[in-house]
Amino acid sequence: MRKLSLLLLLLVVPTSVFAQTWRDRDRDRDRRDRYYRRDNRFELTPLLGYTWGGTIFADTTDLFGRDVQAASHANFGVNFGIPLGMTNNMKLELMVNRQDTQLTKGTGGLFMPDDRIANFHVTYYQAGLMIPFSESRNATPFFVVGAGVGNLDPQISGVSASNRFAANAGVGVKVPVNQNLGVRLETRGYFTSVTNGNDKNCRRCTDNNNHDFYQGEVNLGFVISF
Repeated sequence: MRKLSLLLLLLVVPTSVFAQTWRDRDRDRDRRDRYYRRDNRFELTPLLGYTWGGTIFADTTDLFGRDVQAASHANFGVNFGIPLGMTNNMKLELMVNRQDTQLTKGTGGLFMPDDRIANFHVTYYQAGLMIPFSESRNATPFFVVGAGVGNLDPQISGVSASNRFAANAGVGVKVPVNQNLGVRLETRGYFTSVTNGNDKNCRRCTDNNNHDFYQGEVNLGFVISF
């Protein structure tokens, strides 16, 4: 009788342990599947943020005769995310982002206004990838990379806007509020090519390598998933 009881114990305990392990695995898989379904959807994200930086150098245009700077200012835009069906929930993103600011001489000191030259609009039309590098029920951190067009538009009579190649890269995090809403915080850096191969000031050609248009940006977005 004692041997029979010992044999039954040896059979029941491993079976219950294995059953518990399988249930844990199934529960973990179901949880991962829920996260995947939640993030593998279309996302529309209105954005509000703040953009800083951006210098237009005298050797890239005859318009000002000196280096001028884009004043730091608020920006606004919208981002549309298209799921690609990848296991890491990577998305194709289409973004439009605009900053309405001013060009200044950059000569203002502490508590003194810069000498404003003209109003200036910068609009980025970008396509890129949002690449999550971790996921949980509380947050999804991600990388972003993209490229497209930067529209530089000084508000000066007789001057037309210029479309130039632009690219961006950044990092951010999404925090879900519920199944269909979330908050997105990100920071990006932008590069816009404004130098030409026929720059007139060839005495300074060796110094023109970094005379493109660079800006930094931080954005807060409200994610609508569907």
